[in-house]
Amino acid sequence: MDSPSLSLHERARAVAAAGATLGVAAACGPFGLIVRANRIARGEAIALVSALGGWGIALVACWAAVAALALSRAPLRLRGVACSLVAGAVPVAALWRTGVFAADYADKAGDLSRVSLGLGFWLTAAAAYAAVFAATAWLERGFLRGALTYAPFAGVAALLASGDLASLGILKEYANNAEAFTKQLDLHVAYVGASVAVGLVLGLALGLLSARKPTTEPAVFGVLNVLQVLPTLAFIGLLYPLLTNLSRSVDLFAAIGVRGVGWAPVVIVLSAYAVYPIARNTHAAFVSLDPAVIDAAKGIGMGPLRLLAEVEMPLALPVILAGLRVALVQSTAGAIIAGLVGGGGLGTFVFLGASETASDLMLLGVLPIVALALTFDRGLSAVEAALTVWKEPA
Repeated sequence: MDSPSLSLHERARAVAAAGATLGVAAACGPFGLIVRANRIARGEAIALVSALGGWGIALVACWAAVAALALSRAPLRLRGVACSLVAGAVPVAALWRTGVFAADYADKAGDLSRVSLGLGFWLTAAAAYAAVFAATAWLERGFLRGALTYAPFAGVAALLASGDLASLGILKEYANNAEAFTKQLDLHVAYVGASVAVGLVLGLALGLLSARKPTTEPAVFGVLNVLQVLPTLAFIGLLYPLLTNLSRSVDLFAAIGVRGVGWAPVVIVLSAYAVYPIARNTHAAFVSLDPAVIDAAKGIGMGPLRLLAEVEMPLALPVILAGLRVALVQSTAGAIIAGLVGGGGLGTFVFLGASETASDLMLLGVLPIVALALTFDRGLSAVEAALTVWKEPA
């Protein structure tokens, strides 16, 4: 019978090979890139291998190399490094050559033309992610593994900084909306920060209350469960008459811009959604603390506040951070709704692009949201891992 580690390596082999197969299909499929005469015109789909010429063939060859490496019996470290480097380079190279293709196309078709990244390109990126994720499983945790995992992102950042992608449709949309983009990005982050801050305060308080007094748990989580499952638009609709009346009857609310639409319902709804994961994880963290540790702390004379600050909270922190991570990612995605109710944020580009059938404008809103969510997720995951290691006895 295979050992667990061997089983993991074999699964990684299968995932890497599957990623390479998907990459070949994506490169040869008919929807690699979309070219348009202008931003809202009906597009024409082109395969990556056709659009990129010799470079497209090279991409297919790279995927074949990834599959061959994954299925080989080469040493694990060599196999992991080689697969990660080749698979990670594919989407970066594809993006670079797409930028060159877009510049050439703009020279021929005019500045109003657009070259958009199609389904085939995004499947190429997904295939690369799968292959790199699998290949890094053959490596020990450490700097090399992390560097290989994030190297493709560094490559994309370098391409963006170089200006080689300026002729892509999404970068043209950015150039046309640069000032508004910065403003809406700041507003989106502000929505996330405000709602998670409120959710953190309320979630910690309610989670601690339900852990200290178990009789309150059904009431606390009964209400939070209802709020969590309310559809966003329905939730905002329920708040509309209340906030409108408050704005009309209280001058202070009117002065700070509290209305049935705008920033106020967005912050309230996102805060309500953020409370649940933090409260649930706080409750779970405190009820799972080792009673022997608590008794020992009390035995040396610790009072309730000191016990909470110096013993309970440090032990519970990794679990609480996991709830905070969920709340951050959830709020980052949920803040898109602000663009639909006059609150601004990156959702403005998404809904405006949808109304104009301008897919590049929609992506200008969607991709930063995805990037923010991934940044929050990976950042807090790293903090959780560090705290978990710190808690473990030597």
